[in-house]
Amino acid sequence: MEVAKPQTKRSNRILLLVTQADWGGVQSFLIRFCDSMMREGRDVLLAAGGEGELWKEAEKKGIPIRRLKHTTREINPIKDFQAVLEIKKLINEFRPDAVHLNSSKMGVIGSIASHMSAKKPWTVYRIGGWAFKEPLSAWKRWIYQTTERLTAKFKDVIILVHPGDAEIAPMLGIRPRHWYVTVPNGLEVKNFISQLLTKAEARQILQLPEHAFVFGTVANAYATKGLISYLDVLDRVLKEDRNSYAVIIGDGPEFEELKKKQKKSESGDRIILTGHRDDASALYPAFNVFVLPSRKEGMPWTILEAMCASLATVATDVGACKWMLTGSPDGDAGLIVPKDDPLSLAIAMRRLRTNEEERLSLSSAAYATLSKRFSWSNTLKGNTDALDKVAPV
Repeated sequence: MEVAKPQTKRSNRILLLVTQADWGGVQSFLIRFCDSMMREGRDVLLAAGGEGELWKEAEKKGIPIRRLKHTTREINPIKDFQAVLEIKKLINEFRPDAVHLNSSKMGVIGSIASHMSAKKPWTVYRIGGWAFKEPLSAWKRWIYQTTERLTAKFKDVIILVHPGDAEIAPMLGIRPRHWYVTVPNGLEVKNFISQLLTKAEARQILQLPEHAFVFGTVANAYATKGLISYLDVLDRVLKEDRNSYAVIIGDGPEFEELKKKQKKSESGDRIILTGHRDDASALYPAFNVFVLPSRKEGMPWTILEAMCASLATVATDVGACKWMLTGSPDGDAGLIVPKDDPLSLAIAMRRLRTNEEERLSLSSAAYATLSKRFSWSNTLKGNTDALDKVAPV
């Protein structure tokens, strides 16, 4: 699309909005981004619905917060209307130069509220992955696509985190007022590595044998993560080798169902479900291979963390996973398998368990690729430029 170029102007007052406060990749990004903005001397306010780890992490960093009473994850016309009015009121009170919207639901209700507000601030929508690409009924998919298309005109900039999602938007008529820009997620490599535990320390915390082979996953138990069916794959793979274990770190709405299935599994004594852990990002050295069996993703932060921890990864071909892990000049950093294909996933996991040379090659490429392609400085600059009306070249 033709890029319009409004006058570049630093946004000193920024309202950042996300649908829910329960912890995930988006919430992790927001804490780091708010912290960086505050270090630059900008005034920020972070707002979200519900309860979750976001509030605790914001408090640690001294980030000002506002709890939204009416914002829910599910579609609810009455509550959604109330949420729009609540956010509009917040915008009128805080009077931001720019609004930074995160998550599909907030992209819709937040942009409507911004458009209805008195000031009509510059509105940036950062989408980690299109919701209509999830496994959905036809009517729900139509609703998500339609609302994205209709509300795009209330957004000045849409930030996509990988090229695949950027290609889809214009095909579906999702056109912001000014431009799209692709800004991949990235990590602060030195900071991340500095907080990693040793292999021995991490395994002691997770109560894993010193010489076990461990498949690790960090993901909350949402349907899109595919963890329920992943337990069937683990049952198949672990029973072939009594020295193999699996760890899943995270909680979520399907966690109780996950625990019930684990107890019935033949290999359940070697499948460790930790629930939520504040130290999850420090525990990657406990794993030999990282596995992400998702049915839908944007650009997973957990894969970036696994790469930074020099882990070979097995991931499904959803979202940015293939783009992240393959095709780098430094070599592939993992194996990609089709989504909802338990046999292919099991074969890939066995392959890396038995082929140490390939596993080490993937591990080495993982760290090299992360260091060169996915830096936090580029992520920070791309999001800051969007708020400051700096058009992409």
